[in-house]
Amino acid sequence: MDWGRRLKMSEIKQALELKNIHKRFGHLEVLKGVSFSANQGEIVSMLGSSGSGKSTLLRCINLLEIPEEGQVIVSGELIHMLDKGKHRKPADIRQVNRIRSGLGMVFQDFNLWSNMTALQNVIEAPTHVLKLSKAEARKRADVLLEKVGIYDKSNYYPSQLSGGQQQRVAIARALAMEPQVLLFDEPTSALDPELVGEVLRVIRTLAEERRTMLIVTHEISFAREISDRIVFLDNGQIELQGTPQEVIDNPQSERCRKFLSMDA
Repeated sequence: MDWGRRLKMSEIKQALELKNIHKRFGHLEVLKGVSFSANQGEIVSMLGSSGSGKSTLLRCINLLEIPEEGQVIVSGELIHMLDKGKHRKPADIRQVNRIRSGLGMVFQDFNLWSNMTALQNVIEAPTHVLKLSKAEARKRADVLLEKVGIYDKSNYYPSQLSGGQQQRVAIARALAMEPQVLLFDEPTSALDPELVGEVLRVIRTLAEERRTMLIVTHEISFAREISDRIVFLDNGQIELQGTPQEVIDNPQSERCRKFLSMDA
C-alpha cells in the first residue's frame, strides 16, 4: 500500500503488547503461549482457519476472556492480575474499565442495543463512560454517523437496518470513545456478500487515517491491501507473521500455504 503511513523509528510507540498468552476452555487449550505487539498507527490483520484462536486472542486483549497465563500491556500499562488457584482475575476492575474505554471493539454480530436508535447507540457510552454532555455526544455522533455513511438512518432502530448498516453503526459507536486501538472481530462474516463492500470501505478509510487496528478477518485480499503486518495463527500459536508480501504472497510455511490455497 502507498498511503505514506510509514513512521520514522523515533516516532514509533507501542500501542499493545501480549506476552505468552494461554487460554483454556476446560481441557481444550485454545491459545498456547501467544506473544506479539502492535505499534501506534499500525494495522495488523490476523488470519487463520476457524478454531485457530484468532477471536479468542482478540477477546483476551480487553479481558472479555481471562487468559490463564500471560500479560496484556496497553500503551505501556500492564493489566494487573490476581491468581486465585485455578481462577485468575483482574486485580483492579477500575483499571480494566479504564483501559477498555481505549479499546474499541467491533463484533461480528454487531451487538447493538436493540431498543435504541442508531444515534442512541453511538451516544450511550460517551455520555455514561466519558461523561460528555448530551450535546457534545450528539455532535460527535452526528460526525461519525456521517463518516460511516448512515447519518440519514440516525433515528432508525437496528431491526430497521441492514446488516451492513448495523455494522457501520457499531463502528461509529466504537469510534465515539476515541479509542487508542480498534479491535475488529470478523466484521464482515455475518453479512450477505453484497453488503461486505460497504463495511470494508469504512475500515479502509480508517486505515488511511493511520488508526491502530487489529483485524481478525477471512478477507485475504483486503488484508493484503490495508495491513502493515499479517499474523497467521494455527492451532493456538503464531505460525507465521510478517508483511503481506511475506505471509500472503510468499509464505514460508506449509500450513499457511495450505490455508491460503483454500481461499484461492
